Amino acid sequence: MKTINKQGRAGNILIGMLLLLMAVIMVYPVLYCVAYSLSDSMQVMIHPVSFFPVGFTLDNYMVIFQNPAIYRSFFVSVARTVCGIVYTLLITGLASYAISKKTLPGRKLLSWYLLIPMYVSGGLIPMYVLIYKLNLINNILVYIIPNGFATFYMLLMRTYFESLPDSLEEAARLDGAGDLTIFFKVIMPLSRPIVATVAMYIGVWQWNTWLDANLYITKFELLPMQSILQKMLLESFSSDLQAQAQLALGAQGTSPETLRMAAVVVSTIPIVCIYPFFQKYFAKGVMIGAVKQ
Repeated sequence: MKTINKQGRAGNILIGMLLLLMAVIMVYPVLYCVAYSLSDSMQVMIHPVSFFPVGFTLDNYMVIFQNPAIYRSFFVSVARTVCGIVYTLLITGLASYAISKKTLPGRKLLSWYLLIPMYVSGGLIPMYVLIYKLNLINNILVYIIPNGFATFYMLLMRTYFESLPDSLEEAARLDGAGDLTIFFKVIMPLSRPIVATVAMYIGVWQWNTWLDANLYITKFELLPMQSILQKMLLESFSSDLQAQAQLALGAQGTSPETLRMAAVVVSTIPIVCIYPFFQKYFAKGVMIGAVKQ
């Protein structure tokens, strides 16, 4: 008996050490990025950065926040994220609610049909032609309308809706409620775990993506923050920021590398701050929505 307890304890210790190692591997790049962004560029050349900044300075963040493009792109990213979450939840939620009904004619055929875009893309050129025909080029709606439906989110929400008791809907219909009333006042309030989970997925994707902006947007004022960061990384845009800082602020502690790290930290902070509020729904929503009852 003692041998079994010792083996179990040793196994728990080993699992704990592996989990700790995985945590360090995942957290270290974040800590390195933060430390690098708070380091003086001259000190970085002399002393390598590890967990703590070398020659602590806030010059990199001062340079970024003095650039008007960052503020404008931040509000564009916030607008596309919030509107994208609401629009996608509405369209995908309504589709999921309809397909969750076993009495829907052609339900299985429709479900298989909606699975096709999940595995087979229509292609970049046809998509661009479609966006052009819809007059969405250089239009902020290009961030929202084409992404209104996603099969993966539909599968999660449909499975969750199917797990809800039919008696709730029957009681609502006896009170004279229609389909839309039932959906908005009964189904959605009871589906907060899966709604929060899908909203988190949508929000992270909308905040982080930059490809659609690079393909369909040429107006600089409509670019989201991620596109600005991508331009800084690929086109050395941070060198211009550094020159502006040295002229306007006299900041000597900045460099293209430290500015890039600071820009990455700035773009990551909103998602990191919002995630804890969704965390309690996230695990529950994924587990319930992904397991078919």
